Formats: sequence, structure tokens, C-alpha cells
Amino acid sequence: MNVIFLGLVIWNILLLAATVITGIEGMRLWHFSLGVFTGIFTCFTHSLVFIQLIGSGKGIKEAVEAYSIPDDPENGYVRRTKKFKGRAFPYAMFVPMFTIAAAWLGAWHDTNRWAAPDLRPISHVWHMTIAWIAVVTNLYAFRKEYQVVAENTLMIRELNQLIQSKSAKLPNPGAS
Repeated sequence: MNVIFLGLVIWNILLLAATVITGIEGMRLWHFSLGVFTGIFTCFTHSLVFIQLIGSGKGIKEAVEAYSIPDDPENGYVRRTKKFKGRAFPYAMFVPMFTIAAAWLGAWHDTNRWAAPDLRPISHVWHMTIAWIAVVTNLYAFRKEYQVVAENTLMIRELNQLIQSKSAKLPNPGAS
């Protein structure tokens, strides 16, 4: 999973960079389109981390029970998965909100250019400020989430090796 996540992060960084560049260069249509696509892709990337941690946590819990693997309540497999979710949750949940806010403020600014004169327009400074906050927090969150995903992947490999060694020691009833 960490390779897949790394690929998504690289694409996400490229999309964020393209969105910023088209905004700076004044390429409104490209900036608007890339902004919407980047916002959706960024939310998808962060959501995937949490979905993966939930799914692997459930699988690890079932494997520990099915194979009677000792699981220390303080630092066993199930407890570690809960810690991983706890470490990733703030980033996966709250950082995309900055991205959504940046896209929303950008759309508000862009659509208010042609609005009725009595409607209060929003300054581009609000959009730009939140957008920069979104870029910086996403880069930080991607780093933190990658660490959690990599540790979770290592733990899954460790558990798989333990299960394989337990399975190899069991007698094979089909063998004669």
C-alpha cells in the first residue's frame, strides 16, 4: 500500500503545483478546472489512507483471533492498528478541509465577478491565503500519512510471516 500511496502523493503534488502555477499565471479556465480536480483527488488520497487503515485493522483483528496469535493489549497487533488510525486521523480528516475551503473560496471569487452589484464579492486574497495553507498542510500531512502507512505495511508483513510460520508447523491432514 505504501507504494500506491506514494504514487498518489506524487500525482497530488504535481496537480497542486500545476494548480498553483496556472493561478499565478492567470490562466483562469485551467486554474479553475485543475483546482476542482485537484481538490477531489486530494480528498480521495487522504480518504484512501483512512479506508486502508480501517480495512487492515479489521483484517488484523480477524487474523489474530483466527490463528490464536498472542496479542498484548498494550503493544500488540490490534492496539498498534488503533494507534496508526489515531495518528493518521487528524491529517486524513482535517487537512482536506483546507483544500475544500480553498476550492470553495476560489469558486466564490470567480463567480462573484459577474454577480449583481449589490452582492458582496470576496477578495482573491482569501482564496490565495487558504490555498497556500492547504498546499503546506497537505505536504506535511502526506509525509505523516506515508510514515503511518509504511509502518502499517511492515506490521502486516510481520503478521503474515508469523501466520505462515504457524501454518507450516501445523500437521497437514491431507498428506499421507
